[in-house]
Amino acid sequence: MFDVIVIGLGAAGLFSLSVLDRGLNVLAIEKNEVAGRKLKITGGGRCNLTKIYDIKSFPNYYTHPSFVRPILNAYSNEKLMDYFVSGGLQLTEEDGKVFPKSEKAQSVIDFFMDKIEHNGHKMNFSEKVLDIEPHPDKLVVLTDKGRHLTRNVIIATGGKAYTPVGSDTSLIEDLFDIERFSSGLSPIYIESTAFRDLSGVSIRVQLKFSDKRILAPMLFAGKYLTGPAIFDASNYLERGDVFRIDFVPEFDEDKLRNLLLSEIVENPKKLVKTIVQSALDLPERFITVLFNELSIRDVKAGDMKKVDLYNLIFHLKNWEFKVRSKFSIDKAYGTVGGVNVAMIDNRTMALKSNESVYVVGEALEPLGQSGGFNLQFAFSSANCSVNNIHNKYKQ
Repeated sequence: MFDVIVIGLGAAGLFSLSVLDRGLNVLAIEKNEVAGRKLKITGGGRCNLTKIYDIKSFPNYYTHPSFVRPILNAYSNEKLMDYFVSGGLQLTEEDGKVFPKSEKAQSVIDFFMDKIEHNGHKMNFSEKVLDIEPHPDKLVVLTDKGRHLTRNVIIATGGKAYTPVGSDTSLIEDLFDIERFSSGLSPIYIESTAFRDLSGVSIRVQLKFSDKRILAPMLFAGKYLTGPAIFDASNYLERGDVFRIDFVPEFDEDKLRNLLLSEIVENPKKLVKTIVQSALDLPERFITVLFNELSIRDVKAGDMKKVDLYNLIFHLKNWEFKVRSKFSIDKAYGTVGGVNVAMIDNRTMALKSNESVYVVGEALEPLGQSGGFNLQFAFSSANCSVNNIHNKYKQ
């Protein structure tokens, strides 16, 4: 009988195996032929491991912030970075994002595999788990190749998104009452046709909806919007939802109004479009489309109507979009939905109904914004489950 079976060898599963005590009898089961297929493409293949932010601010970047808070506090970004560096994986930082110094995700996978080999844990590849049967003194893990007995199971199967890397939620769908899955970390198709001619134009914006404010670059891509700001917003938005975009987040409306009025007074003979583009440092193509959509004539500044100026300012700060759809979940990079957090004890990551079954990483409902938040949660939640298992054996 095994002490622990880890199901899934993505980020959370690899981390679990790397920190499970070598004195334990451990088996990992992975349905793919290799470990870390999704991890290998994370961050464009560079593997954005975490962020250099105060860990107290991290929960604000997730769905279900109150659930993730104690998990992240228990195993912070600083502890994670210490673990990698002390184990020989050198790190580098860029704009607050932490990467392996090699900037290759494979070096992170190799780090974990070396740790696992040192621990002597067994790994079965190309084996699919079909069910977990609870018994009074053990768990029976049924697969397409047989059955395994264990005292504890860590479910680290990941989410439903991005099926080209082998994502599979069939096990958690069979075991748990999952309400729904939808796309997260996804581009968003919009109802408006206003900006379809701006493909390739990127602007740093602030997205506004409900109580959320997301400040990041956004890219126009024809029928849809993409880029970090849109990816992060897609975790919260669904079909029919409305959001607003502030194209000049560095100015509030009063400062923007005063700036443009000042430029117009000082340059009455310049064309308005030239003044706006220069003062706000926005792409010329964007300004041209904006003026056309608002039916503002490109007249000399001294001839501009105040109503047109105020209309321009309002829409620069509050252009409204409606979500038509998101990318299908097999093409999205994150999963909205998963095992309900109400079923999980976030001090241990065990099921409240069975303290021998743990669920970690993206198999759970919480989804973080882009930029290392999801890997941090995968590692933190995995560490939490392993700590609880170690405590059982110490007792």
